Amino acid sequence: MKKVAIIANRKRKKALKLKDQLIKLLPEDYIVIDKHTDSQGHAIDLTLEAIQENADFIIAAGGDGTINEVVNGVMRATEEQRQKIIVGLFPLGTGNDFARTSKMAKSVKELSAHIVNGVHKNIDLGLVEYYDNEGVKQNRYFDNIAEIGVGAKTVEIVNKSSKTLGGTLTFFLGVLRAFLGYKRQSVRIKTNDFQWVGKIVAVCVANGQYFGSGLGIAPGARLDDGQLSLVVIGNIRIIHFLWYLPKLRKLQKIIHPEVHYHKIDTCEIFSEVKYPVEMDGENIGFTPFSAKVVPNAIKILIN
Repeated sequence: MKKVAIIANRKRKKALKLKDQLIKLLPEDYIVIDKHTDSQGHAIDLTLEAIQENADFIIAAGGDGTINEVVNGVMRATEEQRQKIIVGLFPLGTGNDFARTSKMAKSVKELSAHIVNGVHKNIDLGLVEYYDNEGVKQNRYFDNIAEIGVGAKTVEIVNKSSKTLGGTLTFFLGVLRAFLGYKRQSVRIKTNDFQWVGKIVAVCVANGQYFGSGLGIAPGARLDDGQLSLVVIGNIRIIHFLWYLPKLRKLQKIIHPEVHYHKIDTCEIFSEVKYPVEMDGENIGFTPFSAKVVPNAIKILIN
């Protein structure tokens, strides 16, 4: 018997229906259970519960925040337990950016086929150290992107906004509002072979390629290359952002003296004032923060 555990975002009606839909499609020797989140961070605990209950597959039914919590739950398990778990995603969020890079299943039928076939790959994660509201150092894994700058302000705006316009337009309007109220501060970035000081619009440490509901901020990022992509967007104006938006949508590099791309293993970012740190669609804490790659960290269900 194989056990499939669904970690369902309670706010998504389609997530709550996924269990019954999968039961109809999977063979009889598959057991399907679901666990529903009640608050931010709850999916981490539910994932650990599912692992203790000997789940073979853990499916995050939600958005980038849900899969991030599932990943962090898996990483709290023992290495022996992690080797037995395959993580999947049924994308139901506002941005769904990790699903764009990882080519996750887009239908329940496709998801059930992936589960039966068990086709998976090992991917890297990023591990970030940052500071919480009380100034206590914390750490957390990310599967997609961690960043500071206008993106963190955008996430704050989007998470408080109605999603009736859809993810792409909601994020676009959020970026415009964030730019209008954004005060550029100076940061210092240090990696093994690159250092940079200056005012920034955004600094992204990327494992996946997209953020902001389809903006291809890190064209060189790969989920399984043992490195992270560092993208520095310096002191550009909003008119430049709008001008280059079509290139971002097409996952193309921006050629501009204030935009820099580097492949890294580790980096440290310091700021003159506390910058919010955004990770996979949630603001988690503040600078200074450091990031490093964790190669071959988890198994994900993939084409």
